[in-house]
Amino acid sequence: MHRWSSYLRTPFGITTLLLLIKYYGLQLIVFQNPNPLAGLLAALPSVLVFTIPLELLLRNKTNKTTAYLLLNIVLSGLMLSVIIYYRQFGIIVTYHALMQANQVMDVSESIFELIKPLYVLYFSDILIYLVLRLIRFQPRSSNLQYHRKAFGGIFATVCAVIILNSYVHGNVLNELKQAERMGIVSYQLHTLFTDIQTANASAPAVLITPDSVRAVKNIELVKQPAYFAAAEGRNLIVVQMESFQNFLVGMELGGQEITPTLNELKEQSFYFKNVYQSIAQGNTSDAEFVVNTGFYPPAQGSASQTYGDKRIPSLPRLLNGLGYQTVTLHTNEVEFWNRIQMYPALGFKKYYDQTYFGDDDIIAFGPSDEVLYKKTLPVLTKLQEQNKPFYAQLIAQSSHHPFLPPENKEMITLPEAWEGTDIGNYIKLANYADKALGQFIDALKESGIWENSVLVVYGDHFGVSSHSLSNEDRELLEQQLGHEYDLRTVHNIPLFIAVPGVTDEGRTFTHTGGQIDIMATVANLLGISLDSYVQFGQDLLNYQDNILASRFYLPTGSFYNDEIMYISGETFGEGTVIPLSVEDPLFEADPNLYRDDFVRMMRMLQMNDIYLESLPVRR
Repeated sequence: MHRWSSYLRTPFGITTLLLLIKYYGLQLIVFQNPNPLAGLLAALPSVLVFTIPLELLLRNKTNKTTAYLLLNIVLSGLMLSVIIYYRQFGIIVTYHALMQANQVMDVSESIFELIKPLYVLYFSDILIYLVLRLIRFQPRSSNLQYHRKAFGGIFATVCAVIILNSYVHGNVLNELKQAERMGIVSYQLHTLFTDIQTANASAPAVLITPDSVRAVKNIELVKQPAYFAAAEGRNLIVVQMESFQNFLVGMELGGQEITPTLNELKEQSFYFKNVYQSIAQGNTSDAEFVVNTGFYPPAQGSASQTYGDKRIPSLPRLLNGLGYQTVTLHTNEVEFWNRIQMYPALGFKKYYDQTYFGDDDIIAFGPSDEVLYKKTLPVLTKLQEQNKPFYAQLIAQSSHHPFLPPENKEMITLPEAWEGTDIGNYIKLANYADKALGQFIDALKESGIWENSVLVVYGDHFGVSSHSLSNEDRELLEQQLGHEYDLRTVHNIPLFIAVPGVTDEGRTFTHTGGQIDIMATVANLLGISLDSYVQFGQDLLNYQDNILASRFYLPTGSFYNDEIMYISGETFGEGTVIPLSVEDPLFEADPNLYRDDFVRMMRMLQMNDIYLESLPVRR
């Protein structure tokens, strides 16, 4: 017993204990589980699977101490990454995020903004150790020769526990609960094994047709759809606004409108107030994919990376066939999020990126929205002069996290309590993005492009995570909103469709929709029938009953229908049902009332993935 207890004073014992303590901190922050026993059961295998091999493989005293120090640094960094990722997105990061490791420097400001001073504690022990080394402190080295077989047996047991955890909790729907029960290492291995199984599995012999999709969605064809061809032959201009949430529309602070442009646009547009993001891990790039295809993004990874080599049926391809010129404009580098592959996959004939827009007036990751709109106008004017309709997609990005309003920009002056806060800075940048959009709309009208165009404006995804808000910011926002800032508000994005001469009176739609429905809605207005076209959205002008899947930012199995937002639990029956209307009191409805919607939604996602995987590779 004395020999075993002596290991607590060795690099092995000290490092293992420190990492267990850090894992317990992760469990408190991410899983909100203060139970030390539950934390130990999940943490012990996740730590020992790294520390035991070092103890078995390294004999040299100096090498062993250095190896444990490096292991402590790496695992502390990984645990901190899990915490930061959860704060921003509310989910557990997986190995898939490593595929975007080359983009870390592009979002470094966002990462640093999410780091709290408390997180320095994850590296405080390392700093203390380095100071002690300066005064020649040396931890006791272990004598492993008597215990090598025992350690080998413990390591085998740890590996068995990790595999068993993955098997026992593998059927849990909610990924957050999966990670909590399994432990982080088991969860990563489970994700990897699941991906391998999926990749190697033969696709079911399922014929996916427009009729089979409509059958699963439980909708029938409309013989004479409303507004069909109301904008036939017109230009299509789509503006995707970065991190723009619907609660901003109509909001006032200190008697000032946050979104005066969108408020005015609402009065001359079809405005859809209950539309929800359809993105997954690809975020902004996923929104581009979804809106242009009517397909859901993959469950893991970004659509641009997963399907970038495919030839994808899309709105640009349909419009190319009708003689449209199709361009997409983004002030960032085209390599970001693999857009250099995604744009050809979607069929855009030409793209404009930072090479065209330059390096002036940088906000976030590229030139400002003002530069985007100013330099886009000559492109559209030139296209207009060719006497052929065009489709132009603009990706505005100035309101991107970490929400650092430039001092040289004219923005709204907020009430004192809001100034300098994260939520206040977000609102300031949203106000700037709104003003820049207003300048663009004015320019379209002055150039004569407006009257012969359809303008679509929507938010790409949430801007302010409910997990990253401080208590003070949350209190400010909820007092202003008059209700809780929960997921139904977080994932709600605005959608405006303006058709001069058709929507001049303005109309607000309250039924449920998603970004995945935008393509079908726009196609109807342009007079393009999708009756014989496979896609998973629906025309919001002609269908009110809806069911929308949610991937990545809600646990697997979560969805929206006309009434509720369902967030899956460990099993279907343990899920949470939330009414979509914030005016309704929260209630605990029986999830089993929505089992049919759940089954149809899961079937819809399966068909979506099978169809996309079956698409041909571009030559």
